[in-house]
Order: sequence, then C-alpha cells, then structure tokens
Amino acid sequence: MRITEIADLAGTTPRAVRHYHRLGLLETPPTMRGRREYGVEHLARLLRIRWLADGGLTLRQVAQVLASDPPSPADTTGASPRREAILRDLRATRGAIEAQRRSLAEQAVRIDELITRVEAGEALMPVPAALNRFYEALETRVRALGGDLRALRTERQMMQILGSLGLVPASTIPFIEAFDESELDASAQQITAFAHLTLTRDEEGVRAAHALAARTYELSTRHKDLALAVLDDLPDGAMGRALWRLAHVLSTTGYPHPAQQAFAARLLELLLADPDFATTIRRSAGSAGEDPVL
Repeated sequence: MRITEIADLAGTTPRAVRHYHRLGLLETPPTMRGRREYGVEHLARLLRIRWLADGGLTLRQVAQVLASDPPSPADTTGASPRREAILRDLRATRGAIEAQRRSLAEQAVRIDELITRVEAGEALMPVPAALNRFYEALETRVRALGGDLRALRTERQMMQILGSLGLVPASTIPFIEAFDESELDASAQQITAFAHLTLTRDEEGVRAAHALAARTYELSTRHKDLALAVLDDLPDGAMGRALWRLAHVLSTTGYPHPAQQAFAARLLELLLADPDFATTIRRSAGSAGEDPVL
C-alpha cells in the first residue's frame, strides 16, 4: 500500500503518518521501486495509535503504552514501574474527562477499559482479551507443530485493524470460546497448512488450496449457529460494503501468494454455496447481483 492508501484506510492524512514516523511511533517501511510500501503490520500499528489517541491519550502517553507491550503474557504477580507510570497517566486522563462527563462520556468509558486492561497485565489492543487469548493458544500450537507463525500473526494484525474500527462483533467471543481442545488443534494444523501454501506452485498450489478450503469450511460449520451470529452482527449498507472492501485489501496485502488467494476465493465460494451463510454475507456485503470478494 502507498502512504495515501494506508492513511485513507486509517481515516487520517499522509502528513499525520509522516509525523508518527518522526516520533518513532510507526516504523518506516522499506522503499521498493522508489516508494514506501506499507503492509498489514503498518496499518495495524497506525490504527492502534489512533485508537489510543481517540481514547484521550496524548502521543507521549501512546508512546509509553506501545513501549510497554510485553513479549509474552504479563506477569500478574506485581506491577512494573513502567506499568505504574502508565496507570498514573491513564487515571489522570480519566479525572480530566470526568470533569467534562456529559460531552466526553464515550471517552470516559474507553479510558476505564484501558485502565482495567493495564491493571490485568494485558497489552492494550483494540480487540477483546478473549480474542487475544485465542490467538495466543493458536500460536502455542502452531509453534509446537514447527509451523510458520507469519500467517497467523498477519491474521491477528488484521483483527486488530478491524477492532480499531469497531468491526469485531461481540458475538465473536462465544464463537471462539466454543472451540474445544481438539478443534483448536485442528485450527493450528489448518494455519500451518495455509502458511505452507507459499511453497507450492501453479496447479499444485491451487489443488492444495482448494483441499484446505474444504477442510476449513467443515471446521467452521461445527458451530454453525455461532458463526452465523457473527456474520449476522456485521454492518450492512455503506458500512458493510466498506468492511468487505477493507477485508479484500487486507487479504490481498497480507496474503499475496496465488495459492493463498486461491484458498480465500474457494472458501468464500463454499460459504456462498450454503444458503444460510450466503444470506448473511450478501446482506452485509450488499451484493445483490455480484458476489463479494476476499
């Protein structure tokens, strides 16, 4: 993505993006063919910066929060000095917001949530804690399989992007929490196989992608009612069309290999062949005569 594209998707300006580069909040991407090429990881970081700033934090406080991210689940036995400093800043911000409670009620709720997450030792992410735990469980399993973690981490970044935009429905949590241990193991195997698609070529890759899509579809239907609830909670109208456009941009940017693109296309075909899934997807995507794309 170019800087104008990433700025547009994040609802900001190229000037602001360059400002975040200068402050060290956003990594400067490598230059390819004479221009900077932004990926999913840059968009995820940019939207997280804006999500924190919209919650009432200054850019100095945003920098502190980003620097405090633990490399692994946080130790709950005590608070670090850095965490205490962040808590002091968050509480001070909360006090200022309380003075203007009527006009800043939405920000006050968000600050309360940030304080709760920091006290619980969580990294501040615009997605529910249960979803972070779900991805941590999958990452542990993929690592045990000796799989490539890049595909899973890209998907996690995509969810952060959607969460920053308020597009992760609350119904996502019951869906992921319904997965038992064997289904989590199966999901990790699917993720590992998806990453392996980048090693395939031409017809071999398409065959492997289609077979993997069929297994993924079967896994998604084990809790079909809960999956349908998530799709049914997606926005429709202009917001729904924007969501599917964003999903397409993220999919093609995050997974550019032809075999992975073939997987996404085949999985969507299978979902649209199911009348229940097709109804909810087309309602959200606004595709009366033309099917959505990923």
